[in-house]
Amino acid sequence: MTEAVRQNNDPIISKTVGFEHLHLHSDYSLLDGMGSVDEYADHWHNHGQYLCVSDHGMLAAVPRQIKACESINEKYGRNKLTPIFASELYVNRMHREPTPTEEEREKLVSTFNENELAEFKVKGSHLLAIAVSRQGYQNLVRLTSWGFLNGFYHKPRINYEMLQSHKEGLVFTSCCYASEIGRAFDKNGEEAAEEVLVRYMDMFKGQFFLEIMLLDFKKQKPYDVFILKMKEKYKLPIIVTNDCHYCKKEDSHYQTLMLMVQTKRTLPEIQKAMQENEFADFFELQDRNLWMKTEEELNEMWLTKYSDVIPLEIFEEAKITTTKVCEMARGVELDRSIKFPKIENELEVFNRAIHEGCKNRGITLKGQYGKRVIEEADIIIRKGFVSYFLVQKKMTDEARRICPKLLGWGDGREAVGPGRGSGGGSLILYLFGVTDVDPIKHNLLFSRFLSEARGGKQIKLKFSK
Repeated sequence: MTEAVRQNNDPIISKTVGFEHLHLHSDYSLLDGMGSVDEYADHWHNHGQYLCVSDHGMLAAVPRQIKACESINEKYGRNKLTPIFASELYVNRMHREPTPTEEEREKLVSTFNENELAEFKVKGSHLLAIAVSRQGYQNLVRLTSWGFLNGFYHKPRINYEMLQSHKEGLVFTSCCYASEIGRAFDKNGEEAAEEVLVRYMDMFKGQFFLEIMLLDFKKQKPYDVFILKMKEKYKLPIIVTNDCHYCKKEDSHYQTLMLMVQTKRTLPEIQKAMQENEFADFFELQDRNLWMKTEEELNEMWLTKYSDVIPLEIFEEAKITTTKVCEMARGVELDRSIKFPKIENELEVFNRAIHEGCKNRGITLKGQYGKRVIEEADIIIRKGFVSYFLVQKKMTDEARRICPKLLGWGDGREAVGPGRGSGGGSLILYLFGVTDVDPIKHNLLFSRFLSEARGGKQIKLKFSK
C-alpha cells in the first residue's frame, strides 16, 4: 500500500486491487520488444496470474508463451500462470482490397486521390485485440495471417472489412498514441479523435475498451485526459496498461541500443535528434518506463506523475478491469494435437504403394519381409500415420522427378539422401522410396520410430540443394 499527501493535505491511498499486463511485447516484436517470453513468465508468476503477450501484427510467440506458462506451473504448482492470447494489430482502413503482390497494390493505389493516398501510406495504426474465446483466437489467427499475406505495406496491416467479419470472440482497446484515435488526436484534436473513437465503438459494440497508460512520453498525459473524457461521456470500460517492451527496469538501456538498429542511428545521433524533436512521436525513445512493472510500481508511477489527472477510483477501476478481461480470456484452450494431412482413400493408396514398392525393389512379401510389412502397416494404420507416410512419398517422388530438370543432368536419384534417423528402420518407407536403406538386411528396428509406446518421430529427409 502506498500513501502520500496531496497539495491540499488530503491523504491519497493507492491500494493493491489486482493488475495484469494486457499490452506487452516480446522479442517477436522485431527491433521493438526486447523481453523474452520465458523471462516475462519467470518474473510475473510472483506478481500475477496471467501472461498476456501482444506482439505487433503477429502471434509467433504463442507456442513459447504456452510452454513458458506450463513450465512455471510444473515448477511452482498448477494454475500459477495462464496464457492470454493477443496481438497489437496494424490497421489501415484505406487498404480496402487484398494485395498479395506489389502489382496489385500499385493498382489499388492508382485509384486513390491525394488525401486517400496519404492515409494509405500511414504504415499502420495500432489496435490491441485480445482473444476471449477459441473462436476469437481463430479470428486473431485469420487477421494476422491476412495482414502478412494480403495487407503488407511496411507492416502486416488489416482493414475495417476484415475487422468487421472477424471480430467475434475478441475484445479491442483504444490502444496507444499510435492508434488511429491517437493519431487523429495528435493531428486534429479532440473532435477528430472522438469521431474515430465513435467509429470503433459502433464497429465493436460491447467489445470495445478504453486504454490509458502511465508513461513519461510527453504526449501521453493529455491523451489520457481525453480518454477519461470519453469514458465519462460514453460510459465505456477502461483498462490501464504499461506497454511493456522489456522485462526489467535496467533493460531500458539495451532497448535504446536495439532501437538504434531500427532507426539506423548511433546513440549520439539519436540523442541529437531527440533534442531537435525529430522523434516527437517515437515514445520508445523518450520513455524509460516500459519494463514489466508490478502493481506496486504502477501505483508509485500513478502517485508521483498521474494522480493529478487520473482520479484514484478510475485508476483502481482500470486495474481491476485488466483482471476481469483475463478472467474472460482464461478459458481459451488451443487444440494442440498433431495435425496430419488426410489423403482421400488413404488405405487403398497405401496398400497399392506397398505392392508397387515391392515390384520396384524386387521384394516378395514372404518370410521376414512379409511379417515386417504386416507389423509396420498395422501400427501405422492404428496410430493414424497412413497419410503422413504417403505425403513423405509424394515429397520424395516429386523431388526425384523435378531434380533432373533443375540440374540439367542425372536421373533424380541424387535428389534425396538415403535416409536419416530412426525412419531408416521402416521397411515401408524403403518400399515407398522415401529411404534407400533395407532395414531387414541391416537389422534396423521400426520400433525406434513408431511403436505402441512411442508416439512417432518426424521422418528426417535430406534433399539436394
